[in-house]
Amino acid sequence: MGTIQDMDSFVNKVFYYQWQRKLFALSTAIIIWIFVNHSILSTKTIPSVPIRVINLPTDKTIQGLLPNGFLSKRTALSITGSRDVIDQLEPGDVEILLDVSNLPSDGFVQITKKNLISLNPNINLPTHVTSISHPEFVIKMSAILTDKIPVTIQPPIGNAPKDYAFLDIWPIHLMQTVSGPQDEVLKLKNKGVELVFNLNDITKEQLDLLQGTGPYDDEISFPIPEQWKKIQIPLSLRGIEFLNDPDAKNLQITFLRSQLLPIKNDIPLSVFYPLKYSATINPETFHLAPSSFVKFKNDLPIITVPLYVSHVSKLFLEIVKDNMEIDIVAAPPTEREYLEWDVNFIDETHLEDTYVAFVLSNSRLSQHSNQTKNSEKEANLRQRFRSYIQHLILFLSAEYKLDLQCWLEDGQINIHIPNVKLANDHAR
Repeated sequence: MGTIQDMDSFVNKVFYYQWQRKLFALSTAIIIWIFVNHSILSTKTIPSVPIRVINLPTDKTIQGLLPNGFLSKRTALSITGSRDVIDQLEPGDVEILLDVSNLPSDGFVQITKKNLISLNPNINLPTHVTSISHPEFVIKMSAILTDKIPVTIQPPIGNAPKDYAFLDIWPIHLMQTVSGPQDEVLKLKNKGVELVFNLNDITKEQLDLLQGTGPYDDEISFPIPEQWKKIQIPLSLRGIEFLNDPDAKNLQITFLRSQLLPIKNDIPLSVFYPLKYSATINPETFHLAPSSFVKFKNDLPIITVPLYVSHVSKLFLEIVKDNMEIDIVAAPPTEREYLEWDVNFIDETHLEDTYVAFVLSNSRLSQHSNQTKNSEKEANLRQRFRSYIQHLILFLSAEYKLDLQCWLEDGQINIHIPNVKLANDHAR
């Protein structure tokens, strides 16, 4: 019993004897601890703090300003304040709010604790922050300019689908309407933007579906899908924009369906006698000799074997077939064993005009587009016609190209065509 009484006496002395003084002392200690703890300062550097802009004049913009009101560039902040608060800060807890309605003329910005916004609801920054330091930070405000910048469609990359050959793209010049800082828009207007398509993204099945039913159905126009009509605009708030030129709806890639086309008319033969050899080699001294490969029709030499043409369209062949001839260049045997020869077109300018007029007359463009676009389309078609002339190849069959062996002998120009029998046998 004595022991229990002694214990009770001890407890009373500890907790209840002059308890008011003890409570005051404890309270004072707690207050001092809180005061001291809050008075201890700490500094932490927060990297990549986002910057949000408000009160931007409607006729102004800032380079790098995003649609959500934030700047694309960020800054690091060294924040000094109460240790218990600063030590809690983590990246993502802070953003900077800038009112640019009174932005200094030099654009230099000094960030203070008034600009800090806490994204952590448990942290009250303005109360506990004493100072802020940061790298030099300049915001350049610029007048907004809306203008058109040139977009050039470059030749595509990749390969055309099997059984097709790439011809051309149209239109190749567009104008993109953009808005942004005046200096940047003007710089981009002078430089322009390029767009490149990839032929590997087009399938044979897609082109097969586009084949028409008319007599000239081998020039296939593939309309560019809307999702391909995007360009990178360096000054754009979104980075990538869809083409907004109304003519972008006409974007198309034209392909030629590869096939061997028969030439159904006779092809004349002609000999060119260079002046430098004319003393000994001229029409009187050497003339074309008739043979199984050459016959005369109305006193004009023509080639007798059936011929085919490749790398050109049906329309092109229909227009030029009566103006084609094979020219042989006469030269002495000492210069070359076999004479050179080539396919030429008579009155080429008229043929080109005919081709262009025919295509334009069957195009909605000539009826609905402006004069500039009509001129660009015409230039595009003229280039296509000249490309056909440059790439035309004569064939005996799908396996054998036409090869003329021509030579001078006994006052005659002789012509032999190898592989005719093999070509005929294969055709059968």
